[in-house]
Amino acid sequence: MPTLLKSMFSLLFSAAILLVGHGLQLTIVPLYAINLGWEPDLIGYIGSSYFFGFVLGCLTVPRLVARVGHIRVFTVLIALFTSSLLFIGLVDHFVIWLLARCLIGWGIAGIYMVIESWLNDKTSIEHRGSVLSVYTVISLSAICLGQLLVGFDLGFAGLFMLAAALLVLGIVPVGLTRRPAPQPIPAVSFSFRRLFAVSQVSMVGAFFGGLVTGGFWALGPVVANANALSPSQVGVFMAVTILGGTALQLPVGRLSDRIDRRYVITGLAVIAVLTSIMAILLDSRNPQVIYVTMFLLGGLSFPLYSLCLAHANDNTDLSIMEVGSGVLMMNSIGSILGPLSVSFLLGYTHMALFIVSGAAMSILACWTLYRIRFHDVAREHYEPFVSMRSTTQEMVEMGLENEEPEVSEPERSNQAPQEAENKPI
Repeated sequence: MPTLLKSMFSLLFSAAILLVGHGLQLTIVPLYAINLGWEPDLIGYIGSSYFFGFVLGCLTVPRLVARVGHIRVFTVLIALFTSSLLFIGLVDHFVIWLLARCLIGWGIAGIYMVIESWLNDKTSIEHRGSVLSVYTVISLSAICLGQLLVGFDLGFAGLFMLAAALLVLGIVPVGLTRRPAPQPIPAVSFSFRRLFAVSQVSMVGAFFGGLVTGGFWALGPVVANANALSPSQVGVFMAVTILGGTALQLPVGRLSDRIDRRYVITGLAVIAVLTSIMAILLDSRNPQVIYVTMFLLGGLSFPLYSLCLAHANDNTDLSIMEVGSGVLMMNSIGSILGPLSVSFLLGYTHMALFIVSGAAMSILACWTLYRIRFHDVAREHYEPFVSMRSTTQEMVEMGLENEEPEVSEPERSNQAPQEAENKPI
């Protein structure tokens, strides 16, 4: 394992540098919009544009990689990402920002796909789980570090330049690597109708999980500012939420390995509703109270994507890539709508994120309880929970193939061709 990680050092080092810059820009863009006096609804549209670009990236980048290769695409995407970020810092115009954020979303989706495709291709099946864990820790730690850099007294111009510099520096380790590029990235392929038929809880859960986390990623700094936090405290606000999501992933996942995952999804949703109600009733401007509340909300909402993905794969003979692509797209659609919902309510109350989270999780809890009451599950294709982030379908393939059952994929798909349609969950 140490030898394997050493061989991937340049790739992981590039990812770490890039994601520090990415984490920094996630926070400074909405903060800069607030500084310019933009209304929350405009900032919400810009946040949704980012996730719309992310979806486009997942759908289009595989074809681009197939045409010109991983390293060229990686370099071009970082160039577009960096130039778009600098345009945001230079130009105070809504349409320019909308297009730039869409390009940033498209670029980061492609960057994730290239990195994860490389890791997947160069890792043996028995080591994929360990490499995935290392990559997840590095990526989340880097994004957290990026949030904390907001506290540096550099001004917005300095912070934009720092984020751009980190993004460009991320090219260097991969650009100098002598390792051969991996195989082309498989294109996203799925049917919403078929996936909804085999796992309604997973699709609904992925959507509402994306609604909550998308609202946080796009408008977390705006929510923090509305709750009277200083710019340095905004970075802590974002970081503790990410840490909460990271800390509870594994305990929640292990619990779902022992009982029906739908009970775990319901439990997370119910506790998230109670947390949101508590935040609204307390209505505290004390930073410590806000940090604790956001730590809990992150811990309760971030694991939903992995849980829904695992639950979907437990009871279907559809391919891992098809299920993973569908759950990812459903999560991304929720992420597009989340910023719009939160920004609309921010015009009326600083508790907007908690109201949206409480409403979304209430619907998810009710729907899951309904499915538990009337539909049993058998978990014919059960595999242990794998903690992962909602980045690309390459992350899905990498995370789940390390626990692949002994039955091959063609054999698995022939065992019960009608089973998925007959046992909706």
